[in-house]
Amino acid sequence: MMSMMETYVRSLGLYLLVTLSALVVLGANTTAMAAPQSQSEWVQQPHLEARLLSEFSTISRGHLYTLAVQLEPEAGWHTYWMNPGDSGLATQIQWQGPEGSYFDAIQWPIAEKFNIGPLSNYGFEGTTYLLTDFSIPQNYEGSEVTLTAQVDWLVCEEICIPGSAELSVTLAIGMPNPASENTAHFSTARAQLPELVAWPAQFDIQDRQVTIVVKSADAVAMASEAGFYGFVGATELVEHAETGQIDTADDMLVLRRTLNTYNSETPDSFALQLTHPNRSVELRVSSAQQPEAVDAAAPAAASTGDVSFGLVLIFAFLGGLILNLMPCVFPVLSLKAMAVANSHGNEKREALWYTAGVVVTFLVFAGLLLALRAAGQALGWGFQLQNPWLIAALVFLFVAIGLNLSGVFQMATRLMSVGQGIDTHTGAGAKKSFATGILAVIVASPCTAPFMGVALGYAITQPPAIALLVFAVLGLGLAAPFLLIGFIPAIARLLPKPGAWMDTFKQWMAFPMYLTTVWLLWVFGRQTGIDALTLLLIALVFLATALWWLGKLQLRSQPGLFSRILVWVFLLLTALTYYSALNMPSQPTASSNGTENGQVSGQNWQPWSADKLAELRANNETVFVNMTADWCITCLANERVALNVDATRTLFAENDIVYLKGDWTRQDPAITEYLAQYGRNGVPLYVLYVPGEAPKVLPQILTPAIVREQVLSQ
Repeated sequence: MMSMMETYVRSLGLYLLVTLSALVVLGANTTAMAAPQSQSEWVQQPHLEARLLSEFSTISRGHLYTLAVQLEPEAGWHTYWMNPGDSGLATQIQWQGPEGSYFDAIQWPIAEKFNIGPLSNYGFEGTTYLLTDFSIPQNYEGSEVTLTAQVDWLVCEEICIPGSAELSVTLAIGMPNPASENTAHFSTARAQLPELVAWPAQFDIQDRQVTIVVKSADAVAMASEAGFYGFVGATELVEHAETGQIDTADDMLVLRRTLNTYNSETPDSFALQLTHPNRSVELRVSSAQQPEAVDAAAPAAASTGDVSFGLVLIFAFLGGLILNLMPCVFPVLSLKAMAVANSHGNEKREALWYTAGVVVTFLVFAGLLLALRAAGQALGWGFQLQNPWLIAALVFLFVAIGLNLSGVFQMATRLMSVGQGIDTHTGAGAKKSFATGILAVIVASPCTAPFMGVALGYAITQPPAIALLVFAVLGLGLAAPFLLIGFIPAIARLLPKPGAWMDTFKQWMAFPMYLTTVWLLWVFGRQTGIDALTLLLIALVFLATALWWLGKLQLRSQPGLFSRILVWVFLLLTALTYYSALNMPSQPTASSNGTENGQVSGQNWQPWSADKLAELRANNETVFVNMTADWCITCLANERVALNVDATRTLFAENDIVYLKGDWTRQDPAITEYLAQYGRNGVPLYVLYVPGEAPKVLPQILTPAIVREQVLSQ
């Protein structure tokens, strides 16, 4: 007997030694990373000093992050806006990074007006931050990256002095990690920015007068406030010293300004800042003489602003109802439904507690999302799945649910109890039903059903009370089948009676859980790379071992201390390996192909960016935009069935349609902003742009026939 025990202990020791060795090898390059430098040194120039800041000290390839050039002019001195006014020079930044890096335009703060004699200039006094979004290419191979900004400015009081500086930061490549020392700076920087709005606006020039028309009741309300002013972002378009004429009519604001004496070229569009002491907004104004002007109002027309509140609630309810059919949700809910139907007089109580769990969890998610957005975060529904830490946690959860359904172990009073029975004790049964409601929302979160897009987009743009009501109705839709079963006995009688078949059915329901785990592992690998995925698989082996051994102990009347400790040892190894996987530097995935002229190798699409879309539309190209994410089941199904098929490829080629794809798998503020323009707060979103016509939003469920009909109907 002692010999068998010694053999078992030695085998276990060898197993642990091999596994820990793998952890050391795979995790070695984590400690080899150089210390990041998220701040450059201050550069002193006459009457101004400057430095460069990064919001993140560690970044991943292919995703957007933000840099800030911090300018500190002396008291009484100022720098200039995108339109400096009658004199001056706008600050310019030239960026350098690895080949293929992307740097967006400057995000300009709220402008101030400086009157110097007969001249009027626009700029900034005091601490000023100029934000720029950037990304490095997926095929970048280094463990760290250096980004350099060549900054040129003009700082003025009564005299003006030019200055310049070359500023650099060096960032680590790996799992994204915020630079805590810069958090306050970026909070201040975003507080300096105007609110970006998509109010329809056009301008026209007649008889040396520039007339700007903004269609918005909010703009009319702002114009009624003292201190209101409109900053025109085009140089040499209007006379800057003149206030101009302001008129309002219903929901229309009209600004009239004298054409600039030196005007020689009329822009197609320009930025306009509307500001008064309590609010500042920025919008895009298009020329009424340009075909593109038709599109200026398109985002607003495509938004949910014209959708009635009652219809939004209907969409929310139907969206929640459809979630019951999703493959990762159905196994959990089908078992619970049968348990509720056979709870022997407790049907109503169980249904109500389950509904409470669903609705409360939706409200918690919604409240967190609204709070983060109010704090300045560019987030949308699905933000929780943009975090690899949560994806990895869901992998563990689905494996545990699957093993529980397969009978490997029992957790009858825990969250993993997905309906194998109803406890006759009122408190225990209520807790189990409430916990199942929580679990249902968690596993359903990747599945943005077709009817949910309008409802969620509407909710996020409304006051918190209305937004929370929409999310509560969404939860009621998800819980509706259980409420019907609990309160209408005739429906409950249609379900099969309990029997031995239920155990077999329960075990069959484990396989959708395992398939969902495979999908989540694929998403995790796309986010972090093959090394991190390997470590996560090792962690899964540890977790499965712990749960298998726990199941063995549950069959014993009195398990020994060593056996119980062994469960905790494997759970500890699971946690350590999980942590190592999430701190592994991210790697390019196998699908990270090279590009040629923006075209992804072997594909018929190009990566989306706001600049790329604007460039194509300016060239009168027809463009199809697909906003997707790896964790969005509907998105993947549409691509497989309707977009990545020969019929659609041929359709796009024959009609000269440029196909752009935006990836929202990881947080991307630019995509979040784009979704908001169309009243959406999640993916998928499909938009077709035809020159001279308003953008057309396609349905969220696609087939090749639907795509063809939408394309050829333009």
